[in-house]
Amino acid sequence: MEKANLTLYTVIGDFDRVAQSMEKRFSEVAKMFTPGDDRWMLVLQDDSVIRCSMMQAKNEPEQVAEHTNGMANYFARVETELSEIKEEVVRQITCFNCIVGIEFETDDNRDRTNYIVNTIFDVAADINGFVLYPSMSLYDGKGKLLFSVQGESEYEAFRPVANSDLLEVGRPEPGEVDLFRRERSLARLREAGVPYIEHLPCEVLDSEAVIRDPEEIACRAAALFAVALYSEVMLSENPDREEGLGFVQRVDAGFHIMDALTPAERAYLDNPSPERHDCIQFLWRYECCAVLLWALGITELPYPSEICDVPFIARLFFDNQENGTVLGLGEIRGKKEILDEADLTLRYDWACVDARIKGQEAPVSLDGGVVMERHYAFNWLIGASEGADWDDIQPTT
Repeated sequence: MEKANLTLYTVIGDFDRVAQSMEKRFSEVAKMFTPGDDRWMLVLQDDSVIRCSMMQAKNEPEQVAEHTNGMANYFARVETELSEIKEEVVRQITCFNCIVGIEFETDDNRDRTNYIVNTIFDVAADINGFVLYPSMSLYDGKGKLLFSVQGESEYEAFRPVANSDLLEVGRPEPGEVDLFRRERSLARLREAGVPYIEHLPCEVLDSEAVIRDPEEIACRAAALFAVALYSEVMLSENPDREEGLGFVQRVDAGFHIMDALTPAERAYLDNPSPERHDCIQFLWRYECCAVLLWALGITELPYPSEICDVPFIARLFFDNQENGTVLGLGEIRGKKEILDEADLTLRYDWACVDARIKGQEAPVSLDGGVVMERHYAFNWLIGASEGADWDDIQPTT
């Protein structure tokens, strides 16, 4: 028999889940499972062996950082037209806190090899992980190519992911207010028929939440509108970059957004020939803008089955250019209402991700793209990811 190697990566809170998943997934073909802290072995019924060796950031932070930084730098040098996906993949790699080397034996029995590889992908799916081939091609748990050294991807857009149990590491116990909030969310999900898991923790506890200041929310909303409007022009039948930049300048003249643009937004606007998928990604920012306008009490946030009312958003900003702000157009929503909607959105996103992992359509008419953008915006709004800047938000499901 010959040796084969795959590497499993994930961002996780409970590192024991990896070995537990391996044991469960291989239970029908394994004669013996020998667990250890960071090493374990599976002896299959044909007496061949699968050996696993895990590095985790909790015990070996420097080694994990060295590995992930080297891998990120390797992929960052890849020449590709999929620049936005590449950047997000690099961000995902730098977030990995668990690396599992998997060595197994192969022979001429192709069905046997395929079974082992497919089962490893099942493990990756269990833990929201990714599988790296020796060819330096990175796949998700469904076997879909995320990125390769040839600059290829089967994704049209990608956002870094992490397991929700990471939220529980070092956190205080949820209080009654958090438990009641979860029950309210679950009641709304049951009423709508949306699938859920009860144990999914909230993104931010009530005691941890720091709602952004109204002035910051309003400025971020205007910046998102400008970037999305530019993207709309660039995706039109006859795109005119100067026309698109003219709209950005028009929004800036009224709302002074240039200093509020993030590094990623500036790089996008400065690119004389942005890729189509980049334009599509930033076009989705209308949905984030809608969340922030909702937080300011200006608009409502309906069930996420359809895209937001873009013409309304455009009229709102252009009609208030002379005011220089959209503040004062509604009553700013309180912390409780914002956290309630953020928690519900997290659970909508879990349902969409769970369906996607299973190769199914999003349930009950949910629009996965709308939900994902709302989740992103809410995380920024409530101070998730330890109050990370806009470009560094990492929604978990």
